[in-house]
Order: sequence, then structure tokens, then C-alpha cells
Amino acid sequence: MAESANSGVVRAWLSRHLPQRATIHRYRLLRPFAHHLSQPNLWHLNNRSIPRGVAIGLGIGILIPVMHMVIAALVAIPARANVMIAAACTLVVNPLTMPPMYYAALKIGQWELRHDGIVDQRAAEHVSGELNRMLFWIHQASGPIAIGILTLALAIAVTGYALSALGWRLWVGHKWRRRTARD
Repeated sequence: MAESANSGVVRAWLSRHLPQRATIHRYRLLRPFAHHLSQPNLWHLNNRSIPRGVAIGLGIGILIPVMHMVIAALVAIPARANVMIAAACTLVVNPLTMPPMYYAALKIGQWELRHDGIVDQRAAEHVSGELNRMLFWIHQASGPIAIGILTLALAIAVTGYALSALGWRLWVGHKWRRRTARD
């Protein structure tokens, strides 16, 4: 019984805080996009829009470190994914998760490109000055980081899609079993 009370509280909170399709027309900046934003899959929680939103949000959040929430919401429209889920999943990337994520991307990129070290030591000896050394290191590390970020974003987006689709299926199955047991 407590479980159904909790789901009722969550459902009430979501209905109060998630924007409705009718509220889009009230905002002057959103009126040009109102036709596209009125698609039902963009706002309803269902077995197709949730995994798409999760995958888009995680992938865009990792690939694009700036304004990723807006970009994920815009990408969710043609993909018919849940806009709010896509925007919320970009929050996985934050100032606390970025350093380990970029370090992992560097290591993944080095492994994929078969780099033993980041900087060619012979070329680094000719660089003088701290700023020049830092710029040289960034130049040498940019390729492995870019490849690593692409790989990481793709892997996390696919994993997020699969886990959210599985989670949705398990949740619906649980609801059906409870309903049949109750009847």
C-alpha cells in the first residue's frame, strides 16, 4: 500500500512540475516551435520516448560540455524523444564528473590510437616556456581526448538506452503483475 502512495506522490509532483503542451503557447519565444513541440511523444512517458530521451541526453551531455541541455532538447524533437528526460539526463555531466570523464576519455583515446605516451619527448625538449609547454601538451592530447569522448559518449548513450528500456519493461511488468494479483 505504501508503494502505491509513493507512486501517487511522484505522479502528482511530476504533473505539477513537468510542462504541459498547453503552456508552450504562452511563451513568446517558444511560439515558433509550438507546432513541433506539440507532438505527444515529446511529453508523454512511454516505452519509446524514455529510452530515446535518455540516450540523447547522455550522449549530448558528454559530447557537448556547454549548453548541452538546450541542444539535447532540440535534438529530442526530431527524434521524437521525451524532451524533459533528454534535458535532465545531460545533468550527469557536471563540474564533479568532468575531470574523471576527460581523464577516462584520454586513456580510451590513447588505447584506441595506440599511443604509449601523450607527448613525444624529443619534440617536447624543443619547447621553452611554461605556456608553450602547456599548449604543446594540449595539442598532443587533443586527438586522443576527442576520440575518447566520442567513444565514451556512444558507449554511455547505448548503455543508457538499453538500461532505460529494460527498466521501463520491468516497471510495466511489475505494474501488470500487481494489477492481476489485485483483481
